[in-house]
Amino acid sequence: MTGFGIIFPVFARRLGELGSGVEALGLMTMSFALAQFVAAPIMGSLADRYGRRPLVLLSLSAFFVTNIGFLFANSITAFVVIRVFEGALTAGLFPAAMGVVADVMPRNQRARWVGVIMGSYGAGLIFGPVIGGFLYDASGYAAPFVASAVMALIALIAAAITMPETRTPEVRWREELRNRRASAIAKTEGATFWDSLPRPLYLFATLLVLDFVLVFAFAFVEPQMIFYFYDDLGWTSIQFGLVVGVYGITMVLGQAFLGPLSDKYGRKSVIVSGTLIETVFYAGLIFFTSFPLMLMAAAISGLGTALIEPALNSYYLDITDERHRSRILGIKESSVALGGVAGPLLLIFISASLSARGVFTVAALTVLASAIVALIVLPAQDQTAGDPGSLDWETSEKRALAAQSALRGIVLRASATRSAAGSTYAGQSSGR
Repeated sequence: MTGFGIIFPVFARRLGELGSGVEALGLMTMSFALAQFVAAPIMGSLADRYGRRPLVLLSLSAFFVTNIGFLFANSITAFVVIRVFEGALTAGLFPAAMGVVADVMPRNQRARWVGVIMGSYGAGLIFGPVIGGFLYDASGYAAPFVASAVMALIALIAAAITMPETRTPEVRWREELRNRRASAIAKTEGATFWDSLPRPLYLFATLLVLDFVLVFAFAFVEPQMIFYFYDDLGWTSIQFGLVVGVYGITMVLGQAFLGPLSDKYGRKSVIVSGTLIETVFYAGLIFFTSFPLMLMAAAISGLGTALIEPALNSYYLDITDERHRSRILGIKESSVALGGVAGPLLLIFISASLSARGVFTVAALTVLASAIVALIVLPAQDQTAGDPGSLDWETSEKRALAAQSALRGIVLRASATRSAAGSTYAGQSSGR
């Protein structure tokens, strides 16, 4: 994520050098998100089927290659093609990483350790944009991408050496046996895609909507925001990097201390509170032109994200069967990517008719509406029928009922046999 953050402030500068603006940056953002939208469920299913480690290594390798590719891109078309490639092949990183957390952590500790993972994402946002802005201002376009490629290579080597496989062939074989047993009990040939979706479905759909809206809002304002900072407010790349870095600092520190809150107090209250705090950033874009005030708004918004992300991701894990965790997280990433597509696409159509503050206002109202949806729809206690992390509770119940029925049948047949034998013996005695 440090490597990703390094190139974050650079695209707008490079597109400006090529004579393009908000629309081109929006197209790049949309192409990346669209590729992730298509690829994330597929990559998630592959992580469930073949293990987490291969998907992590593939994603890091792709990020290294695409950073090298950006060094040679000299047109909008080239940038878009590379972003599509990057989005598709890195789509498995998040589902695989969250799958690892679910594989090794009990339910009552998931938000805590999801917070650790998301904190590492935030750490990248602390250092990356500041480094990227400094490298661009000091050394030009190539330096940030070289640095980002080096970061990706370091991450790839570290993962190859140190990361274990949590879904070993033995684990997958045991799950296959359980799947066959569950299918035999249910008298089916196996679970369909529909059957693999978390229950209740309305709850799963609500989580997807929340993820979509949170990403949509930022993707909608991002291209406009960057050019607004550079052109309207006259900020440098370093100032922009500092805003993103401050956001990252508070997100990391917040998740270190606030991540476990939803384990203790429930997912709903934490998600709603975090979403309301998130709107502070958009309010800052509307009302603040001062650099220090914008830093403050970014810091507060980082705390909101620190609350939302662990709680929301843990909620998915809570309601998902262990056999389908990465697949469901892949669907979640598709929802996130769809928000990343819809935001820039809408901005491309309305950027000519809406002012920068108008764009920021639309985003603020959208996020506020999502907080209201979460408050109304999410269950108060976040209770599910059972923990899907061990063995599916419905299958267990059916198996117990089947065993009871079989035992009852054996007892009845034994009683009937004894009665028949007694009648035969009585008849033979009477005949004698």
